[in-house]
Amino acid sequence: MSNKIKNQFFLYLLFLTPFLFTIGIAVLELSVLFLILFFLYKNRNLDLYKDKKVLFLFFFSIYVAVNAFFQIHDNLKISSFFFFRYTLLSLSIYFTLNYLNENLNKDNKKILLIIGFIFLGIFFDSYLQFFTGENLFGYKIIQKRISSLFGSELILGTFLFKLLPLCLFLLLFVCTNKELEKYSKILTFFLCLYFTVIYIAGGRTAFFLMLMFIFFIIFFINNLRKIFSISILFLTIFIFFTSIFDMGKSDPFNRVFIKTFNQITNNIYLDKQDNISFKKEINKTNKGENLKNFKIFSYDHNGHYVLAYNLFKENPIFGIGPKGFRYFCRSVEYNPKIGVCSTHPHNFLMQILTETGFVGLIFYFYGLFFVIMNIYKVFSKNTLTNEKNNFLIISIGLILIFFPFIPNGNFFNNWISIINFYYIGIYLYSYKKVFL
Repeated sequence: MSNKIKNQFFLYLLFLTPFLFTIGIAVLELSVLFLILFFLYKNRNLDLYKDKKVLFLFFFSIYVAVNAFFQIHDNLKISSFFFFRYTLLSLSIYFTLNYLNENLNKDNKKILLIIGFIFLGIFFDSYLQFFTGENLFGYKIIQKRISSLFGSELILGTFLFKLLPLCLFLLLFVCTNKELEKYSKILTFFLCLYFTVIYIAGGRTAFFLMLMFIFFIIFFINNLRKIFSISILFLTIFIFFTSIFDMGKSDPFNRVFIKTFNQITNNIYLDKQDNISFKKEINKTNKGENLKNFKIFSYDHNGHYVLAYNLFKENPIFGIGPKGFRYFCRSVEYNPKIGVCSTHPHNFLMQILTETGFVGLIFYFYGLFFVIMNIYKVFSKNTLTNEKNNFLIISIGLILIFFPFIPNGNFFNNWISIINFYYIGIYLYSYKKVFL
């Protein structure tokens, strides 16, 4: 295999790996395994394992495994024993990016075209489902939400948001500033489609995280400011027209905005006909009662957090074990005396606190603090603009992916862990380019 073909292969493998989830989790894990084996075979730098950031990741993995060994007593403990594989994934991403940086021909833009066409296919399929009620594969709208090729799994918005920082990183990884300016109109059009599809997907967490990401990009990154500003303006116009003229077979405006408000306030502003009737006045005698009605995100979310807190109190230092929330709910047949059961608490902060205790919480907050502090430090560094911007993009992406004050998926879920540690690997690479 020639060097050119080999470099292209690893470029495609690295950046297409997250997309393989659309085919199946088994295919994604096979790709992850290949990247790890490539790293273990090719890496000769043993000093890498002495890096404090890498040791931090390994210590957390060991803690997860030991905690599960002593506290979980069924098959849920097995995956925790091998949690270290995600740290190896981070190192594999870091190693492969370094390898590509040294060997890649910067004129190779084919990967951008491939990923661009993948996204355009998802966008077209999503719009088709939104406007006709059915996508190319015959999947219909479920629970008034657009799922596109994910079918019954309502994760389209989450999937697109989690890949957004990666798209920008790749763009700056293979393009110069002049090329970025040259492709600005195409990129603006692409982001307009990207943002609107996240909106019509109806995932509220993904939508609000996307808005936060857009805000930070506009604030921190000059050469993307105009592109993102135009794109968010287009999104605003799109939301206005689709909601006013009742366009589409689903109603994302109702779910994203109205339903969110109603759930937080426990529907106290709804009238009998389920129409919004904001009360002009609230009697002083009712203020205390109304305050009690407010829930954290929704009734179910609030119930998950109440249960998680009660489980946390059983072992506040070490928690109840990784996936312990699900383990407990299995033991009571998902019918607890206090709170609401599920497979996880639907919040990273509550899950880490409940399942790994204060020890796990130290790892979690230290990691977030480390990323945030280095955002401030990077502005004092005299580095190339693209390298600095890439570091900021990945840092912002990491903060939002691990953001503690919103509903999240299962922290120990395979897909989520792969994406989380995939970005950590990119972060390690970007950190080296800026600080070392």
